[in-house]
Amino acid sequence: MNINLIKTIDNYKNYSYFYKNLNKLVIYKGNFTILSSFLKVIITKFSFEILLVDKVISITKKYKIERIKKNLILKGRVFSNNSKYFEYILEVAYWILFYSKKVYILKSTYNSY
Repeated sequence: MNINLIKTIDNYKNYSYFYKNLNKLVIYKGNFTILSSFLKVIITKFSFEILLVDKVISITKKYKIERIKKNLILKGRVFSNNSKYFEYILEVAYWILFYSKKVYILKSTYNSY
């Protein structure tokens, strides 16, 4: 079994990713010790766009949430007398982020075909 692995990219969600070609990745479940066993190794090729979109979305979502929290906390002094409205605005902001993530996934899935 000749895989010609060049470089380890990342350990993410219990999988390990490796470069195989410039535009392809090899994924297998487990660690280096099971590479010799044909029954345990699962090898699949992915393009960079499809494989890394989940990681990009999680980083973007984390950044957006931190930014909204920072902006709303600074404006929290306005709502200090009435905290119910401030909590409502925070809840609405989180829902907007949640649904914008779903829309982005649908857009990226549609564009990849």
